[in-house]
Amino acid sequence: METTKKLICLANSRKNGGRCVAGVDLESNTWIRPISHREGHAISELERHYVGGIEPRVLDVISIKFIRRHEYEFQRENWLIDSSARWVKLGRIGWEDLHLLEQRPSRLWINSGDDTVKGVNDRVSVAQSNELEDSLKIIRVDSATITVDRPYEAGRDLEVRVEFLHSGSRYILRVTDCVYADRFRAKGVGRYKIGESFLTVSLGEEWKDYYYKLVAAIIERPKV
Repeated sequence: METTKKLICLANSRKNGGRCVAGVDLESNTWIRPISHREGHAISELERHYVGGIEPRVLDVISIKFIRRHEYEFQRENWLIDSSARWVKLGRIGWEDLHLLEQRPSRLWINSGDDTVKGVNDRVSVAQSNELEDSLKIIRVDSATITVDRPYEAGRDLEVRVEFLHSGSRYILRVTDCVYADRFRAKGVGRYKIGESFLTVSLGEEWKDYYYKLVAAIIERPKV
């Protein structure tokens, strides 16, 4: 059944040539990931832009029309959008509002030690999928380190990862936040410290027998 929901946007990251948008529903305080009907579920420019072709930003409050809930494996937050309906910006929230949304999980899903070469606690095997119950978190960290590194394959973009501690565990996860990835790629290969931040962490769809943990948004505390 069609419904319209008001979301606090907490991610607008790159995915399969489009974007992965996610946020928290103002009414139920639960996560929602708008998805398209296409393979890969990415949201296109036309589907997500406001009137005038304006790109939604993290912390926007957005009104979105949905056709129905569309759970996919452990991604139980997925809702299928009505692609004919324009998204509407209703306002924005501030840094202090994020404290009301902060989650404090003891770990980011499963930390099995089965890491990638450049990551730490950055993936979960498909064999462990029965232990997964959701795919989105927003956490707060006191500080973090952005790492910009050369890609595995020549000709590809520089790789951007973020290293941080959460609940006593160390993580190095790939950054898909468009704004932060582009900003730090422009700085070149290196390591860069950032201060207190909220991180939106997403568990992606299966790729080569793994689900990868991705940082879909970095929201730094504003400098006074």
